[in-house]
Amino acid sequence: MSEEQLNRLLAEARGTAERLNKLNTFMAGYAFPKLPREDKDLLYSQSRAMSRYVQILGQRLERVGQQFTHAK
Repeated sequence: MSEEQLNRLLAEARGTAERLNKLNTFMAGYAFPKLPREDKDLLYSQSRAMSRYVQILGQRLERVGQQFTHAK
């Protein structure tokens, strides 16, 4: 993997993790419980999908010797 590809992968992992953190913060806030059930279900699904995506990006980084942790 070239350095440019690695940098893009790192940026993607960091950006996605940041958006996931923001989504999880929103879901832990006061407005989330007031949403209709269908919207909450969709946001839960989105959070799970984003979490899995961040895990996959982390695995790809590990394969090239880079550590990535998704921490808030």
